[in-house]
Amino acid sequence: MMITSVPKAIMKRRVQVVSLGSMALSSLFRRQEWQVIATFGRSFYCRDNRGNIICIGQAEIGQGPFTLLCSAGSFWPLTILANGSSLRFRKHQLLLEGDGVIFDLHGASVWRKSLSTINGSSEKLLSDITCIAGKALCDAPPQSLGMVISSFFPLNVHKLGRLSCSLTEALHTRFVEATSRVWHLPVLLPSGKLNPSFGEGLVRLIGLGPGLTPSGDDFLGGIVMGLYKADRQEEAAILADYLYLSARGRVSEISLNFYRALAEGLVAEPYYLFLEAIGREDSRELGSLLKRVGQLGGTSGWDTIAGIVFAISIALTNTNQISNCASEALC
Repeated sequence: MMITSVPKAIMKRRVQVVSLGSMALSSLFRRQEWQVIATFGRSFYCRDNRGNIICIGQAEIGQGPFTLLCSAGSFWPLTILANGSSLRFRKHQLLLEGDGVIFDLHGASVWRKSLSTINGSSEKLLSDITCIAGKALCDAPPQSLGMVISSFFPLNVHKLGRLSCSLTEALHTRFVEATSRVWHLPVLLPSGKLNPSFGEGLVRLIGLGPGLTPSGDDFLGGIVMGLYKADRQEEAAILADYLYLSARGRVSEISLNFYRALAEGLVAEPYYLFLEAIGREDSRELGSLLKRVGQLGGTSGWDTIAGIVFAISIALTNTNQISNCASEALC
């Protein structure tokens, strides 16, 4: 007897989810209906009707607060994904409706790495960010904020590096001007509240620039990360809350969810590992982790790195370590 049709239940293709972020876990169990809003080669983003975001991605992108990470070698529905596609979450499974693809969460681990656990300041921070500034001039895309890192502290390098066009130059100049205004300002007032001059000086960067997550948002996220790394946890947490509240209504839902993650002290795995490596006595992994972060997004990785270096440099300036710097950035 010849089987002329196969039941739909058998035709469904199963993709194993090996890890999901704590924010994704919380959102999935509150909402069942999801819709695809952005697709890329290795990942796609979905939203619910309350503006919560999840990112479903292949193993190479790394874990994150709202990421569902699929096992290596899994079927990837790139050819059948489209903006507007619907997914339904039920019984620890996310079904891509109409296409017979199931993302199975059974057995998945939960990713929740907090910035508060990042190792604090060390004497090696200065030499590492100096090295990163030099690498930026050699390796960062010309349109990225990696080109402005050298303007954050005295280095024997060209201030704005390679600029690709007048639009890029104008964008870079705005960042240099904004950071120059807040450079010597304390993040917090003696009362423990955010210094309004510092906050207002940075808030103008929210949503600035092109892309899924604009350069301004990536840079500001990097500042929060850098403050955590420089052992300024209170300042980082207060600034993250302020940026999240200020970003509402001004950025895309995807950017806003990144700000929300920062306000909860959460970041994606590539950034977490990179932050851990900065200032470590054994710095053999720093180069490879810098390269990995630098490859994230079009310019997102280097835009975030610029924010990290800026925050660490202002923290070191307050302790007079930068002013005593005689190091030279080398490629």
